Amino acid sequence: MIKPLFILGVFLINGFVCPPPMRQQAEQAQAHDNSTPQPGAQTQEGAPVEIEKNEYDGRHPSYQFAYTKYLEEVVKILETDPKFNERLKNMNEEDIKAGKIADHIDDLPQEVFDKLHRAKFEEIERLRKQIEEQIKADGGAHNVQMPDHLDVQELEKFHKEDLRKLIQKTVADMNKMDDQRKEDFKQYEMKKQAEEDHKLAQMSPEEREKAKREHEEAEKRHNDHEKLKHPGSKDQLQEVWEETDHLEKDQYDPKTFFALHDLNGDGFWNDFELESLFQLELEKMYNETNPDDDMKERAEEMYRMREHVMKQIDVNQDRMISMQEFLNDADSQNANPPKQEETWEDLGQKKVYTDEELQKFEKEYAAQQGWGEHAYDPQQVASEQLHPQAAQQPPQQQVHPAQPIQPVNAHAPPPLPVHDAQPPVQQQQPPQQNLPPVHHEPIQDHTKDPTYGI
Repeated sequence: MIKPLFILGVFLINGFVCPPPMRQQAEQAQAHDNSTPQPGAQTQEGAPVEIEKNEYDGRHPSYQFAYTKYLEEVVKILETDPKFNERLKNMNEEDIKAGKIADHIDDLPQEVFDKLHRAKFEEIERLRKQIEEQIKADGGAHNVQMPDHLDVQELEKFHKEDLRKLIQKTVADMNKMDDQRKEDFKQYEMKKQAEEDHKLAQMSPEEREKAKREHEEAEKRHNDHEKLKHPGSKDQLQEVWEETDHLEKDQYDPKTFFALHDLNGDGFWNDFELESLFQLELEKMYNETNPDDDMKERAEEMYRMREHVMKQIDVNQDRMISMQEFLNDADSQNANPPKQEETWEDLGQKKVYTDEELQKFEKEYAAQQGWGEHAYDPQQVASEQLHPQAAQQPPQQQVHPAQPIQPVNAHAPPPLPVHDAQPPVQQQQPPQQNLPPVHHEPIQDHTKDPTYGI
């Protein structure tokens, strides 16, 4: 039976309820995750943790929200009602994601409603304290946002609108975090390309050709690996059964396989348990000691595989795979086997950005770094390197050829300053006149005073 804890779409935040996986592959899936703030993690209502823009770190999304404790409590309470569980099993994925399950809580027992009322009251108290602290810190209520994970029109009781808002808010927040992770990775890849293009532009033609050859050889070495099996396919899962679980391939049993990799024994595969199944495929492409391999790309490749398998198997889209969902998918693959072996197109075979997106990014990045307008143009960069002074002069100024040195005239007017744009003006001399000579008396030598020498 599918537990509402997962079907609701609100128990998607699974990382904090499961004990750490004990298998080596699951530990590898979590190895890049640590206690530092995660991209998109939220500390206040709807307020993401500040991280450097366009900086992809490859860490696993934490899916932690300010209302997580309230979310857990509501799901735990609803799970105790058998009738509510039964209704969930007959709902399709779109209705669950839209929060329509909330329409079926009106006839819950009173003791269940009492617990839900109490949980909402505690969440309102938490929000009240948070808002008071924010007003105090900001000196006013201008930054206060109304919470949208509960119904503020009815503060004293928990009712269907509270559950609907909680489900919709959680689904939206998790999708938003995943979208942000993908966008950050795209920015990371474009930044790498921009820096490589700028570096090539600074080189001589011979150096540039050598660097391009080395880059192509590194890409060739990275892509020279065994073909990847399609994540979630029978072939891929059987490879894990044989290589990781050390069992005979012809004895593969889906039910046993699911139980072996349900590391916490709760009847579901969470993100980390699912990602542990892809380590063999990832090891075909990436090696930590190989300078040709980017470990951030490895992390993103793992997330792509996980999202693909979730889309394939997770019918109710609760971001958890139940044993029944897994068995149904196995039956479907057996009934409709692929005509040829399915392979996986990895990040080395496709770009995550378009040429237009890269062109726009490189222009903005060059301006941000102060590289100039022609940061990626080898010919322009070479010209500026040969004539650095000419490149620095304003366009309107022109360099004139050297003039022959003229004799110095002490009585000539001083030249205009260099920054004056106007050419020096020749002062017109008055016409010479024939004047009669002037006679002066001869200078007499007076006797000097012996005391002061005057």
